[in-house]
This record gives sequence, C-alpha cells and structure tokens, in this order.
Amino acid sequence: RKQYAGIGFTYDSSKDKFVAPQPYGSWALDSDDDWQAPITKPDDDKMYHWDEDVYQADNSKGWVEVE
Repeated sequence: RKQYAGIGFTYDSSKDKFVAPQPYGSWALDSDDDWQAPITKPDDDKMYHWDEDVYQADNSKGWVEVE
C-alpha cells in the first residue's frame, strides 16, 4: 500500500489504500493520490509555506516566503 492509516485519513476501497486528509481547500489529488497545491512552489533556495488566505484573495499567489 502507498501509506499506513493515520488520523483523518480516508480508506479508498477501490484503490485499496489510505489517502491523507486534504491540507487546504484549494489543493487537489494528483494521479498518485498526493495532494498538490494549485500553484507550483517556487524552485529556489528559499523556504516557503502555503497561505490559503493569500490564494483565496489572489489565485495567482499562495506560496509565501518564510522569514
């Protein structure tokens, strides 16, 4: 199986695996049943976190640099 059960996980009997809880309302499952943000995380040496409020205000943004 892909992953073990955890708190909040859902069992998908048709795929015979557990799926992690959706981390944010805007994120969607990919073909491997991993949650993906609607915007690709910047690919640089900085650290970022997802801010759902920023995304909801402007859906071209969402990753916020950690300071």
